[in-house]
Amino acid sequence: MSNRLLAKALTALVLTHVGAATYAQRVVDRGTVIENVTLISPERSTPLLHADVVIRDGRIAEIGTNLVAGPHARRIEGSGRFLIPGLIDSHVHAGHSAALDDDAIDAHPELWAAYRGQVPRAYLAFGFTSIVDLDLAHGDQAWFEGTPLHPHFYSCGGGIKVAGGYMAFNVPSLSSPNFPNLVYEPKEAEHWPKSLDPGSYTAERAASSAADAGAICVKAFVESGFGMFNWPYLHTETLKKIQTATRQRKLVLMVHATSVDSWKSAIDAHVDIIAHGLWVWPGDLGNPVPPQSASSVIAAAARASIYVQPTMQTVAGERAMIDPSLLNDPRITLALPPAVIGYLRSAEGVKASTALLDEYRKASPAPGFESLLGAAVERTRSTFKLMMQDHVSLIFGSDTPGAEGFGNPPGLNGRLELQDWADAGAPLALILRAATLDNATALGLSRDLGSIEIGKRADLLLLKENPLASVSAYDSIETIFLSGEPIARETLRAHN
Repeated sequence: MSNRLLAKALTALVLTHVGAATYAQRVVDRGTVIENVTLISPERSTPLLHADVVIRDGRIAEIGTNLVAGPHARRIEGSGRFLIPGLIDSHVHAGHSAALDDDAIDAHPELWAAYRGQVPRAYLAFGFTSIVDLDLAHGDQAWFEGTPLHPHFYSCGGGIKVAGGYMAFNVPSLSSPNFPNLVYEPKEAEHWPKSLDPGSYTAERAASSAADAGAICVKAFVESGFGMFNWPYLHTETLKKIQTATRQRKLVLMVHATSVDSWKSAIDAHVDIIAHGLWVWPGDLGNPVPPQSASSVIAAAARASIYVQPTMQTVAGERAMIDPSLLNDPRITLALPPAVIGYLRSAEGVKASTALLDEYRKASPAPGFESLLGAAVERTRSTFKLMMQDHVSLIFGSDTPGAEGFGNPPGLNGRLELQDWADAGAPLALILRAATLDNATALGLSRDLGSIEIGKRADLLLLKENPLASVSAYDSIETIFLSGEPIARETLRAHN
């Protein structure tokens, strides 16, 4: 038989046994090829089965079902795996401690160093390839981006605050690197420091300060005291001026708002994102049932197409002060170094946690901290369900760490927030979309992030389980792709 006839015979044999589709495969000889994976991306109505994804120069170069890695390409087997976009946590405070109080940091600088070394890795370990810091402190971005492995870092610059109000109770001197990004609020003039010229602290100045810091957004604080205190705060007219200033600079305006009144103010000012759920309203603090005023303001947010971050875990995480079982969660070792976990379990750590709980108990009105916390947790769930019923535009943010104590650890807190959404009845497709494409769209990042499409940055997650079948699939992350570079999840676990 001639060579030509032999080639035809071999071709016929291959087509008979393995099919024409296999024979038509195209060899990719450059880049990374993830082969034969189930691709799940929020812009697609259904998953793409047996997908092949090609990554070059940190971006998605090709998507098909007939691509194979050649001898000069890196091949990653995707059979039986699920590929999704990297998650975005659009509400973090990267430089805050979620485990160690000031006394512990002063007494044990080695624990603080170990904790800081793990923070960026922890976010990656739980699939968060991009984070947004909503109140950037001096030096935090340089520290975070100076670590060997870290998610992509975005920020809102320094949050806009009122002197004497939430997060600015004590205003340091102008020479302090952490002098807050203040705006003068005429309705709170009595709290304004006499040493500061009100005319120098305008909405325009505050927005420019964020823009100069390379921010993509601005966060303004509208918090009068969580229903228990009476703090100065930004009022609606000032918030409107901030919105005008941020839009002139093409920045997204995010507003800290947790009450019916602060939600109304945010809606009236036409803000872009409400950076919390709703759990504060007039009346009995121990009553978990949302009143009509809460239902009305949620419906108004839906009509106004304002994005909302429910941040349920920022409240739920405070339960760790009462029940420390989170320290027994095996996932905690991806979030905190062994030395920090050991400290929290030690007599010294337990004493510090007990002292914090005692402070909360003393500051809480009747019927007491435990009862009020339980009611607040239930309020976040009930209002979240109302948001889903009214089709509020929900985006994912964890507010990590949202409170004192170890109940909101980096990375893991985001995973717990995903669980909170699922437990409250959120469809799994909605959860994925809120943490990927909708987050990217709300923040003006969808050109690069949020979906698996040609040209976008190759921030991806390879999972063993299907995230559209169970929220527990987010515990099955096998590989994190950061700008196309694969990172085995287990290599991110802290060892010191």
